[in-house]
Amino acid sequence: MELVLPTLAMLPEYRDALERGFAPHNINVERVRQQQLEQLERDPEALIALMHDPEGIGPPIEMPDGSFKPRLPGITRWMWEDGTFIGSINLRWAKGTSALPEGVPGHIGYTVAEWHRGNGYATRALIQICKEAREIGLEYVELTTDQDNIASQRTIEKVGGRVVGTFDAGDLHHPCHETLLWRIDL
Repeated sequence: MELVLPTLAMLPEYRDALERGFAPHNINVERVRQQQLEQLERDPEALIALMHDPEGIGPPIEMPDGSFKPRLPGITRWMWEDGTFIGSINLRWAKGTSALPEGVPGHIGYTVAEWHRGNGYATRALIQICKEAREIGLEYVELTTDQDNIASQRTIEKVGGRVVGTFDAGDLHHPCHETLLWRIDL
């Protein structure tokens, strides 16, 4: 499995995963999935561009309450193996600091398509994205997990993560209001 920069040529595999129920985020799952399917029809180039925005110049991010926040620099990589879409992982950061702005739930988010889970893909992807975070100049990355998401917690622990607190994600319409805040030193 390798992490790849999404391209237009890979979109049929990604569309298939979305149509089968893959959700690229764990916040507003169905809404985001539908939005991406619609954008694939309307403007696939723009969707690909949003997945690689290391300068944070894309449009503002709409919050669940309808407000908007400036977009942080960020990249998305797809987990890819033998021409097959496995999942996605993204990294976002604030320029010039390892700290994130208040209310941002973490540097890294990842999800593996349900039909590929249990094969170590998330661990391998997290190791690889941490290398990219180090190259960007981050000293650490933070991630959040629901308290009952044992699989994701084990993944983070395998990469050296430790719990450093909690994060109240209730304002993000997250499935679990109080989530664990993890840190991986780079």
